[in-house]
Amino acid sequence: MLRFTQYDEHVIAAIILAAGEAQRFGSPKPLLDWHGEPFVYHIARTALAAGLLPVVVVSGAYPTEVQAALKDLPVPVMHNSQWQVGQSTSVQAGLRALSPEVSAVIFLLADQPQVSVGLLQALVKKYIETSAAIVVPWVGMRRGNPVLFSRVTFPDFMTLKGDIGGRALFTRHEVIDLPWDDPGLLLDVDTPEDYQRLLNAYD
Repeated sequence: MLRFTQYDEHVIAAIILAAGEAQRFGSPKPLLDWHGEPFVYHIARTALAAGLLPVVVVSGAYPTEVQAALKDLPVPVMHNSQWQVGQSTSVQAGLRALSPEVSAVIFLLADQPQVSVGLLQALVKKYIETSAAIVVPWVGMRRGNPVLFSRVTFPDFMTLKGDIGGRALFTRHEVIDLPWDDPGLLLDVDTPEDYQRLLNAYD
């Protein structure tokens, strides 16, 4: 069981989902370059800079490569041997690594290195202010990632099956939207063209 320090009076963790095979892209997305750093390294470093602890990375298809990419960061890597079953197994693997003192967790995707320290801190601030079960960034007319989930949602995560993530819980719990003025937050990387689009947006 992983131990950690507190984020102010609340214990807020981060789980980075980096288990997928990236068949559509053709190579491991967590290892793509983002301004001189692998995606997964940059995302983990951002989460640590935001004061989230622990920052847990869940690997799957490329465990050795993901572990190596994290270099000297104080970030445990939990290998999900069931990664082929779908995202629900990675979410559950990450949650099992957390100690009972964790009051909330932010799930980050390994193909979204554009997430900022400011956004992570704003999600935590909104959670502390509202005690909401779920806090979601709202960009324009769309909800984006990453999403914060309080501990009250954790049992429901453990009931998910297959390639289903946290959005399945939006109808079960109170959701608070966090307005965020960054259209680039809605970008993710499924194809090489998506990757170039992301690079262009944050050049």
